[in-house]
Amino acid sequence: MKRFLLKTLLLALLSAGITAVLALFAYAGHVSKRFGPEVFEAIRTCTSTQPMAQTLVLGDSVAYQVFGVRPKPSVQIAVGASNAAVTPLGNRILLDRWLSLNPQTKSVVYLVHPTSLANDGNPKFTFHYLLFPFAETGLFENAPPKTLDHLRRRFGRLPVDNASVRHLLYRNDRLYGFYERHLIRRPVPVSGGGLPEIVVANLRAMRDACAARGVRFRIAFPPVRADNRPSKTYLARISEQLRDICPEIDDEVANLRVEPPEHFRDGVHYSKKWLDENRERLRDVILAGFREEHDPEPL
Repeated sequence: MKRFLLKTLLLALLSAGITAVLALFAYAGHVSKRFGPEVFEAIRTCTSTQPMAQTLVLGDSVAYQVFGVRPKPSVQIAVGASNAAVTPLGNRILLDRWLSLNPQTKSVVYLVHPTSLANDGNPKFTFHYLLFPFAETGLFENAPPKTLDHLRRRFGRLPVDNASVRHLLYRNDRLYGFYERHLIRRPVPVSGGGLPEIVVANLRAMRDACAARGVRFRIAFPPVRADNRPSKTYLARISEQLRDICPEIDDEVANLRVEPPEHFRDGVHYSKKWLDENRERLRDVILAGFREEHDPEPL
């Protein structure tokens, strides 16, 4: 009798467990689309050897729009740009891997919309564009401890360290939505309107990694939409914070170019028509700091 009751109890527990798992997946329901193929492209680029490449371009989705799409730049320029959710925590990791594999590198351009610099892991898609692809491709194995600790505080240890949990959240929109609304730590506003400390620390580490190898490092800003220009207070603050890292930052801020709204398809990305007409000149202007003999006409 006892054995029968024990078997009945075990079957009931097993049935309840299976029901719970099925309910979880039923709730999760909608399987998410693949996020950020350009992030995996950036990872492939920065974890490969490209002996012809003299310049590496890193940055956000605006940088990818300028350099990462066809027509691609020459083989002397490697493009590891991806998304604002990756900058600058992930770009420091990408840069470290690139430099370890490509000692011929002479210059690194970090091209970002000025507001992308403020990303400390809080933007909505950081999990999909940074945490998941970087973890799945093994890039977190040698990530700076402070960066990993920061992400664990933001997302929790399980999603950062456990592949099964990561996959479940990555592939199920509803489940991830619940997780994001109720479990992720809320972002804390940065005092003074500037950049978070971990952002400045990673940018400084990028500059130092380049300097140790005799590689020039520069932060560059693309043209921004006239009615979405960052505030003067914000620009002044990041100039103050980054001046010792990139002396040219004052010039970048002072010469920040603006374009009318009709040249953009949203708040930060260019329209296809405008970019098709201006991509080559824009690339030349951005890279001009590393081509002292070349003085391109302004846009």
